[in-house]
Amino acid sequence: MNTPRFFRFPPKVNLETIPPLRLFSQYITGIPIRLLGCGLLFLPCLAGAIEGPETNSLGMKLLPIPAGSFVMGQDGPPVSGTGQMAKHPEEVSAADWDEKPANRVTISRPFRIASTEVTLGQYRQFEPEFCKGKGAEDEAVEAVSWNEAVAFCEWLSQREGKPYRLPTEAEWEYACRAGTSTLFHTGDTLPPGHQRWFGRLGWRELYFPENAMPAEYLRVDGMPRLRVAQTTPNPWGIHDMHGNVAEWCLDWYGPYPSGEQTDPTGRSDGNFRVFRGGRHSEMSRMLRSANRSGWVPDASFPGIGFRVVQAEPAAGTSLPVPEPPLNARNVSQQTATIPLQNAGVPFFAGPKRYRQIPEGQVGPLFSRHNHSPGLVECPNGDLLATWFSCVSEPGPELCNAASRLRLGAADWEAPSPFWDAPDVNDHAPKLWWDGEKTLFHLVFEHEARNVLRTSTDNGATWSKARPLPMSGELGNSLIRTREGALAVSLDGASLVISRDGEWIQTGRRRAKVDPIPGGSGSYIPGIHAALVQLADGRLMAMSRFDDGEDQKRFDFKMPVSYSSDLGETWQYAASEFPVVSNTQRPVLLRLKEGPILLCSFTDQARDLKKGVPGRGLNFRSLGGQYTGVGLYAAVSYDEGKTWPDRRLISPDGSAKADTNGYLAMIQTRDGRIQLLTSSRHYTFNLAWLKALPPNP
Repeated sequence: MNTPRFFRFPPKVNLETIPPLRLFSQYITGIPIRLLGCGLLFLPCLAGAIEGPETNSLGMKLLPIPAGSFVMGQDGPPVSGTGQMAKHPEEVSAADWDEKPANRVTISRPFRIASTEVTLGQYRQFEPEFCKGKGAEDEAVEAVSWNEAVAFCEWLSQREGKPYRLPTEAEWEYACRAGTSTLFHTGDTLPPGHQRWFGRLGWRELYFPENAMPAEYLRVDGMPRLRVAQTTPNPWGIHDMHGNVAEWCLDWYGPYPSGEQTDPTGRSDGNFRVFRGGRHSEMSRMLRSANRSGWVPDASFPGIGFRVVQAEPAAGTSLPVPEPPLNARNVSQQTATIPLQNAGVPFFAGPKRYRQIPEGQVGPLFSRHNHSPGLVECPNGDLLATWFSCVSEPGPELCNAASRLRLGAADWEAPSPFWDAPDVNDHAPKLWWDGEKTLFHLVFEHEARNVLRTSTDNGATWSKARPLPMSGELGNSLIRTREGALAVSLDGASLVISRDGEWIQTGRRRAKVDPIPGGSGSYIPGIHAALVQLADGRLMAMSRFDDGEDQKRFDFKMPVSYSSDLGETWQYAASEFPVVSNTQRPVLLRLKEGPILLCSFTDQARDLKKGVPGRGLNFRSLGGQYTGVGLYAAVSYDEGKTWPDRRLISPDGSAKADTNGYLAMIQTRDGRIQLLTSSRHYTFNLAWLKALPPNP
């Protein structure tokens, strides 16, 4: 019987010590097959093999990678979804939802890949002024956008007379694994001290509360030093595929299809370009061979660099754009004519849940923690709500979900994905309608710049995200001043405003001098400040205080601030309303009828949670006064000087309302007020706020 022309290693050959070229030339006859304990994983092929490594004029060492096939992605149990940050290190092997299903992928043509990430020295030959005076020449370049990385590859191709580009996501994972099937190319753990953790004390204490980091981490004080080739190379001699800096890939990000693929190149379009490999100072599970990340292509991100491949354009065909989420399907494009409801008849409805995510869901939406809503009325009359969804609020899994209440429908639709830069914390979403045809969606991206996108078809489709020139959490809802400027508060600072499409920051970050009533400054005290413009043109902001010392200085009252120069300077005062803090966000709204409406809470939720009795506020009823606790509304008819009409926002007969939540509020074209907490939807009108309820 003829012996099959299969590849077999001598019994004592150590696969991990054989360079790829030797592995695929000296020991191969016919079509090689590598057999691992888990079954057939990796089939390298010599067809069109590239001979030997190469060093180009920038000093990049380019290693030959043979054609072959491998299993891309990772199946298996997901993260537990418990929200216990200290447990995350124990879940290093858990698979993310977007790594499934794992499928066999064939890379049909060999290519060369750089043995290290592009260094600062190499990148500065393309852009001499980049980070001038910062970083050593042999450190990996970082904080470059996908567009800049592509431009570098085009420049290098012209310089060298050979084709350079970014690797496809499949090529990257194929080269990273180098024939392995484990979590990392080093096995199911990283070597001791592999993952350097520079500074970032707050994050380190959050993930490692006992300050005991697992062996794969190396605590390093001081600024990051990102020298390349300092960690264990993979079996093919490639350095830094796990950590140091993350690396841009060629593809648009999108879900994996089922079934085998050849030379996949991702989706034909999308919001995010893929980056891989993880970076320093983050959880090691982010460094797994299968882990996927993504970011907008024309914005940089700290810790993202790239490496190049020398190869012709990828041979595969891109997959079509996935089906839109439920909130963007079958959206009516008919501009609604909505009659004004009888303003003199009190109206109240609610509470109604607008977001209901099944228990145990851990991707793409998460049942554990859903919070911080934004709300908008669409031109077609639908209500669209968005909020963040996650296992834990600081986590990279945090995304934006959305739900739509279609015009005429009784209930909100099931939540569906709205915006999710994978492995990027997409925090504090905001929605706003310009009153004509354009919806705005703004997002605070942790560690990166805020982004903005718009829709002119009622949220059925959205523009590509546009990075804004500032970073930080946008505190509350947008307003438009009578002069036409858009304005929104910026936590720890003042305002972000836009005139004629250009967004700028006014005022300054919080100074070392503490704010006091009667004082002034260039920032808004506290965070999550709600805004309204007064009749005299000034802006009024009301915010929350988390810090106990700040609260004492304002006698435990909500701070109110006034600006006559669009946030360059502010004058501070203490309002008559109780201060709010963690898990609470007040909101202000100029009603179409003219008055100003404030919605907030009578007590700090953190105190109630500790068992401190609620002090509440006094409210009027048909039977006299009573003390109510929780969510309330107050109406001012004299530009915030007095607030005579106050009402607990709860069904009649109750002296207790919701005690926490981030609030979002609009007034729809029918004259009714739409108020969201972090989980509930209330609808009422000014007549209901003015009416006296029965005594609880």
